[in-house]
Amino acid sequence: MRAAVLTQPGAFEHVQLPEPECGADEMIVQVATCGICGTDRAIFRGEAPAALPVVLGHEFSGGVVEVGSQVTELYVGDQVTADPNVVDGTCFFCRRGETNLCSGLSPLGIVRNGGFAEFAAVPATNAYRLPDSVSVELGSLVEPLACCVRGIDQARVGLGDLVAVLGAGPIGCLLIQLARIQGAGTILAVEPEPARWNHATAAGADLTCGPDEAVAALREIRDPAPDVVIEASGRTQTAEWAIGLVRRGGTVVLFGVYPEQERLSLNPFRVNEDELRIVGSLNNPNTHQRAIDLLASGRVVLDGVITHRLGLEDLAKAMDRASFPGAGKITIDPQKNAAVLVQSAAC
Repeated sequence: MRAAVLTQPGAFEHVQLPEPECGADEMIVQVATCGICGTDRAIFRGEAPAALPVVLGHEFSGGVVEVGSQVTELYVGDQVTADPNVVDGTCFFCRRGETNLCSGLSPLGIVRNGGFAEFAAVPATNAYRLPDSVSVELGSLVEPLACCVRGIDQARVGLGDLVAVLGAGPIGCLLIQLARIQGAGTILAVEPEPARWNHATAAGADLTCGPDEAVAALREIRDPAPDVVIEASGRTQTAEWAIGLVRRGGTVVLFGVYPEQERLSLNPFRVNEDELRIVGSLNNPNTHQRAIDLLASGRVVLDGVITHRLGLEDLAKAMDRASFPGAGKITIDPQKNAAVLVQSAAC
C-alpha cells in the first residue's frame, strides 16, 4: 500500500508498505480522508514526540474492509471513524477512569501507524460507526470535534458567559460553535489572519478582530474581562496573554499544542489573588460518541471546515500552514495521487 512515513523531523518518505495485518480484536480500514492536525505539524517540526519512523495521521475515517475474529459489532462495509488514542486499560489512570492520561497510551498516527496511508489497522474498541447522516469525509473531523468537546467541558462555560477564543483556525471555529451551544452570551474570536475572520463569524462569533484590537473590543462589550478564555492557537506567547486577559475568578483553557521545550512567565500572586482557574485539555476521553451525536443532530455544522483536499504527495507542503493562507482544515486522501481540490469556504 502507498504510505507517507515520517522518518525524522521534516522528512517524509513515500513508500510501499505491506497492508497491515488484522488482529483478532481489530479491523482494517481503507482510509478515505485524513485531516492534518496541529499535533502532526508539531511532530513534523520536531516539537512533539513520536515513535519514528511512523505513519502520521490520527484524524481519519474510511470503510471497513476486514474484521478480526473477535469483532462482533462492526462489519465489512461499515463507514467508521477512529479514536486514535489506544489505552492500556490497566495503568493507574485508566483504573481511575482518566484514560486520556494513560501511562501506556499508544496513539494511532503517533506511536502506531496512522491514516496517511491507504489502509490502517484500528482496534475495534477505537472504531465508531458513522450514521448515514454523517459523510465519511466529515467523519474525519469527529476526532478534533471530540477533543473540542473535552475542551468545552474543561472550560465550564456558563449561560450568558463572555468567552474569548484565541485562534480562529478549524479548532477555534469548532470551539466557538460548542461555546455557543453551551450557552455563551457573547463570543469574541481573536485571530491575526484577517482571511480567517469570516470563518469565525460563520462559526458563531459575535465579534472577530486581531490581537491588537482585542482589549478595546472587550471593553466595548463589558467590563470586567472575559469569564472564559480559550487559547487555541498553540502559541506560547498567546497562552501567556490569555492568562493576563481573563477576569478575576475566570477560567483559562490552554487548548493548543505548544512546543514542549518552551516556557511561559506566570505571576502566582495573581493566580491566587484573582482565584484564576487555569486548565489543560488532553485528547477526547469519552467524547467521541458525543461528537458523532452532535454532528448527526445538526447541532454542530462542519460543512466548509475542510477547505483543501490534497493527495499524499502534497503532505510535506501541507505541514507548512503558511503555504495555505487562510486555510481551514486541510485533509489528505491517500487513495489519490495528487492535489484534487482546493476550495475556499467558511466554517
